[in-house]
Amino acid sequence: MLDLSQLFFDFTASPVWTPFQSVRELEAVEPPEMTETALQDGRDETLEAQAREWLHALELPGGAKLLTVSWNARLRSTAGYARYPKWAVELNPLLRDFEGQVERTLKHELAHLIAYHRSGRRRIEPHGREWRQACADLGIAGEKAHHRLPLPRNEVVRKLVYACPACQTTVQRVRKFRRPTACLHCCNKHAGGQYDGRFKLALLAS
Repeated sequence: MLDLSQLFFDFTASPVWTPFQSVRELEAVEPPEMTETALQDGRDETLEAQAREWLHALELPGGAKLLTVSWNARLRSTAGYARYPKWAVELNPLLRDFEGQVERTLKHELAHLIAYHRSGRRRIEPHGREWRQACADLGIAGEKAHHRLPLPRNEVVRKLVYACPACQTTVQRVRKFRRPTACLHCCNKHAGGQYDGRFKLALLAS
């Protein structure tokens, strides 16, 4: 049997106890502050509802059902981003500092989703005729392809260069293409906008 007289208790490492006068002092402890990123990130139900109304007005109920709109604090120089076929729009929280730019950027990105949906499997230019038509349908006719807002600029080095074997058009990239990608100009001109392996972009030696 254990002899309790042999036990030794060391209280020297115990935490320092600070007395309090009342329970009110305990209630005064503030919870940790949320970071700015946590406050700014996440889905925006109000913007989603507004964008869905626009889609319904353009007779696109399927897109309205799938659509999500969220704030992404990781976006720096980019005002917004559209993901198709997910029907997802991400917005830069800094847009809130510029009057009218939240709605305009939302329509800009939504126009990308509409243009890709309307084109089906046909390849289109990101800011081509189909996108411009979608912008007009959303009430922002004449929208520019790129914003001119004073957002922080990221210096991106595009070290990879791809070339079309037919027209020799070059495309600079930061990362390699994840799937076979062909020259859009040649595919539109010779293949009706469909992918054609004859015009597959080839990576040039660096």
